[in-house]
Amino acid sequence: MVMTARVPAASATITGRAVRSALTQPKSIEGPENSGKSLAPLPIWRLRKVKAHIESEIAAPLRLKDLATVAGLSCMHFAAQFRVATGFRPHEYVLIRRIERAKALIEGNDMSFVEVALDVGFQSQAHFCTIFKRMTGMTPSCWRQQWCGLYPARDYPAQPMAGGVGLPGT
Repeated sequence: MVMTARVPAASATITGRAVRSALTQPKSIEGPENSGKSLAPLPIWRLRKVKAHIESEIAAPLRLKDLATVAGLSCMHFAAQFRVATGFRPHEYVLIRRIERAKALIEGNDMSFVEVALDVGFQSQAHFCTIFKRMTGMTPSCWRQQWCGLYPARDYPAQPMAGGVGLPGT
């Protein structure tokens, strides 16, 4: 069985170039039942259809079954082909898109984190903050502070200050 490394949180953004290169190179899936067989990636037209559905329904619950139906495939075939095409499991891709949308909302206005979490499809602020920190390496609050220029990323306090998060030296 081939083990794949997880994508580091800092490089979890998806670019068109990465997707195109993944689409042109079918990957081999090895194992006792698949010895040497190659799995074709999800066709581009299906991938575009699924990505458009994800973008339009980002705030709604997105289940594997629903995405597979959009692609016109069974759940098993869709998940396998999607992973070959993008390098991500469908759920990972949805989380990445939600976090990217959340970054734009955090940078663009003064919405509360609860509102941001609900607008991008998370059920709670706690889950949103956990996933955001896992993927970006910082909390949504630190992200907003860095974006607003309150203090540079390298000057973040190692631990929250007494009485909550504030500017260094205050």
